[in-house]
Amino acid sequence: MHITYLLATGSNAVYDGKYSHSGRYHTYGQQSFVLDLIRTMSRAGHTVRLNVDTLSSLALASTFRDTDSVTVTEEIDPSGKTDLILVDEVPDEMLMQFDEHVPAFRIVHHAGRRSSDYLVSRCSRFLCMTENALSLQRRHLPADRAVLVHQGVDLERFPAVLAKSGGRRPRVLLYCRLDSGREALLGQIIENIDRDEVLVYVVGEGPGFWDMSDRFGSEIILINHIPCQSIPNLLGEMDVVISLGRGAMEAMATGIPTLCAGHHYAGPITADNMASLMRYNLTGAVSDRDPSLVMTDIREALNRDRREVRALAEERLSADAFLEGVSDLYAQIAA
Repeated sequence: MHITYLLATGSNAVYDGKYSHSGRYHTYGQQSFVLDLIRTMSRAGHTVRLNVDTLSSLALASTFRDTDSVTVTEEIDPSGKTDLILVDEVPDEMLMQFDEHVPAFRIVHHAGRRSSDYLVSRCSRFLCMTENALSLQRRHLPADRAVLVHQGVDLERFPAVLAKSGGRRPRVLLYCRLDSGREALLGQIIENIDRDEVLVYVVGEGPGFWDMSDRFGSEIILINHIPCQSIPNLLGEMDVVISLGRGAMEAMATGIPTLCAGHHYAGPITADNMASLMRYNLTGAVSDRDPSLVMTDIREALNRDRREVRALAEERLSADAFLEGVSDLYAQIAA
């Protein structure tokens, strides 16, 4: 299949123009999603043309440089062969350049954000990655347009690391943007972590960064940004990860025992609670676990079998399964 992927890189619409870094946007979950999906599509034998509006702002450009089946360009070629258009966050004008007979699927990153009237009329499917997004999108989309296709991570990019770090103190990584109220929760969590017993890393950027530095800077390792291409290397050095969304998915794919913290603290992600947590993208949105229990949760996580964590990721969090869902929807449309 010849797939055209449309992505705006000059405005960072998902995060309202935030997180510019030296001329490039680092958009956390969105870029990781794009990277994993395109790698998975290429590995499955599809040809991918990634059309962006501002090539110099794309932090992933070099990643695809040596992949023969992937072209990254600002030049839109409506005359080229395209079987399916995947529409990420883009101006309507990018999609308008293609013939309307070419099927287009809209990727929904923001669960409740409404698409333009043009996208609603043009896109035959809206790919919702959580049950919450599906419910919210169905409020304003035509019947059957919104469909549930759970996102996943590239299990080859995040290979299982089954050995512990082996350091004097176990390594605990808090991997989360420090804004939108998350910084307050992460502050509570760090307060309840025994920083003498474990070595704490915090990776995240936002208004809470300097407050985190002022409060805990001498006791933790604080980093404001790591490119998503490098994240597999960081995760592989950790013993426990505290994260949400794709950060939690990536940690579990690596086999690292993972605690869920985002909107609220939900504690360990297990086979028993994963389905309910995934409804809100592993953000702990409706959870009420007390953050004071985090040290108990960390100690239990350190004894967890990493093979069990990886197996759960393979079952529930594979980008291959997402691509299969997209391919099945395309087959229905093409028929």
